[in-house]
Amino acid sequence: MPLLTPHTHTAILFGCGAMMLSFSAHHMARNPELDTPLNPLGINRSPYGEVIAMAAQGPIDTYFHNGSGHEHDHDHAHDHDHSGQHEHEHKTAQASKKGSAALPDQLRGFIDRLAAASTARNNPRPVTSAHQFYMRRKTEDKLRFAYNLDPAHYGNYNSYHLFLTESQFGTRRLLTPTAIKLAKETIDYCLAQKDDPRPALTAAAAASNILELMINNVRGTTPHFSTDHLKEALAVLDHCLARHHELSAQWLATGNWSRLSTFRIKETQERLHFITKVRDAEEKAIHLLEMESKPFQAIQASTLTAPAEPQTKP
Repeated sequence: MPLLTPHTHTAILFGCGAMMLSFSAHHMARNPELDTPLNPLGINRSPYGEVIAMAAQGPIDTYFHNGSGHEHDHDHAHDHDHSGQHEHEHKTAQASKKGSAALPDQLRGFIDRLAAASTARNNPRPVTSAHQFYMRRKTEDKLRFAYNLDPAHYGNYNSYHLFLTESQFGTRRLLTPTAIKLAKETIDYCLAQKDDPRPALTAAAAASNILELMINNVRGTTPHFSTDHLKEALAVLDHCLARHHELSAQWLATGNWSRLSTFRIKETQERLHFITKVRDAEEKAIHLLEMESKPFQAIQASTLTAPAEPQTKP
């Protein structure tokens, strides 16, 4: 019987390893701790992840506008947040004024046209529905990637929530309990950040999203929440706003606000104003729902406590 060569030994070992992998792959795939997205090099929820999440705003914006069927116009006001990209444009404009003042206007215009041409659509045929779906799916994937990098990023979280709850944007619409779970995880992560008042605004936005989903559910045909649940969600929203004001006062005392750009400070103020307005509107909606439920409760109570009619003797 001939002896086994080293190459044969190697092939046998590879074959045994492949068999073991095939048996264990099924159990590994069902392990929730190994679900994607993974966290290579610990970059998710790290300072490096925060920077990458801000840089991801540009590609996300490009995919969104290509998927929506119109070209991106930087002078157009959109409903979704592009704070990372706008901050980059603001810094680029300042650097251009300081270091590139000697450039001729014609050359600067040529550079701007090159930047616009890199994302311009030049296909004369209209965008098909399948292509729009593909681009919206890519946008949703990039938003999920950016959210995992930094859940406290205001724009990335709100855009991701919009894609998950609105069928005209997202491609994997989640049910209300799942969207609420995502918002609660965002609140827990943001409230754990005690050195910056801005994540508390993201937590407040998540609490407002929870309250909106619950209000819409109560107004539906099969409500799963009561007005007491709505008041509890409103209390969480108020707690997030109070945390923001507390940390903001600390920043004002230490001078940290002066270290941010004017654009970033104005952006934070606008977000606070918007969330406060939404919070007041949701409080009024809770009050109206409570008033609408009181007549029904009164009728139900009167039915249960109505005295029995006296029986007439024959």
